[in-house]
Amino acid sequence: MNIIYYKRSFYFFLSVLAVCVTSSCSSDCPGNKEGEGVGLSFASPGFTRASVTTDISTVGSRFAVCGDMIKGKPGSGRIVIFNNTEVEYDGANWNYGETRYWFPGYEYSFVAIHPVTILSGEGRDWQYSNSSLSFRYSIPVSDEGRINKGELADIIAATHRRKYSDKGFLSASPVKLNFFHTMSRINFLLKYEGSADKVRITKIELEGVAKTAVLNLVPAPLSAGGIQTDDYTLSWTNVSDKGSLIADINTDVDNGDTQPLCPESNAIFMIPQPENNGIIMKIFYIPDGSNDSEEQTLTAASAIGGWEAGKVYTYSLALNIAYEDVNMSFDVNVAEWKEGASTDISVPRK
Repeated sequence: MNIIYYKRSFYFFLSVLAVCVTSSCSSDCPGNKEGEGVGLSFASPGFTRASVTTDISTVGSRFAVCGDMIKGKPGSGRIVIFNNTEVEYDGANWNYGETRYWFPGYEYSFVAIHPVTILSGEGRDWQYSNSSLSFRYSIPVSDEGRINKGELADIIAATHRRKYSDKGFLSASPVKLNFFHTMSRINFLLKYEGSADKVRITKIELEGVAKTAVLNLVPAPLSAGGIQTDDYTLSWTNVSDKGSLIADINTDVDNGDTQPLCPESNAIFMIPQPENNGIIMKIFYIPDGSNDSEEQTLTAASAIGGWEAGKVYTYSLALNIAYEDVNMSFDVNVAEWKEGASTDISVPRK
């Protein structure tokens, strides 16, 4: 099991005003009349900063949220208050339906997820229990094993846990949802030198990649005397369905030039791999003037020990073709997946 413990993430953040609470009260609820709880609303997106780099037109700013509340010791039972509830910005306000409330003495936990419909996909088998959200995700592929870029998701998430008190401002201050990446991004740069004027990279095949896994997200527990935290635990478990994935590239690289093979419009998002020893990269290319597709194979095992969530892996490839003599070398750069540059969160309707 690949478990990653995180402190606050700064790749994505969304500020919301006193996020959420009770939608389904039970007999344990102190009440939902005016004056018994503090109503909550979402803020304008003026404080947000995030972007989702999927090659699909985006419409609006939305996320789904799961949440629960508990009073007393952990064994006393939790009340689910959000259950894959959609929150959407209409140009003036964030709307989620019937007003929720904070109640004194309760501890609240939230897990937010993008894209908004990610939990509703076929075979997701999502569950929310004891403040933990889990669901199954598979890389979308065609029958030929080609990655379906139109359906490939950049899954981002945020968590928050808070103990509410009607005494003091801090517990009712704005809740900041610090969105972070849950997947790994794979980039390729290619430098070409050779006897032909240019070379076309037609596709890249990754062999031995796990294509299905279960994503688990849970807010960190409050520290002794703590009031709130955005810390969390992220893990990908039940990794399975190993096989080949093909990314169509179709990019020309001129002699002496270096070209990115996976720009924003052609991004590759992968399930983090606990170990990638044995993953083989195959580069398919056609030299200028040739009608035959020729293949060069690289093995990533010697370069990195795995693909971690929230990291970008950029493979710099050097291809040299001098008539019948072909050489390929590469190195890899690992970096944090930085925050986006847009002023609000735009996600695809999937």
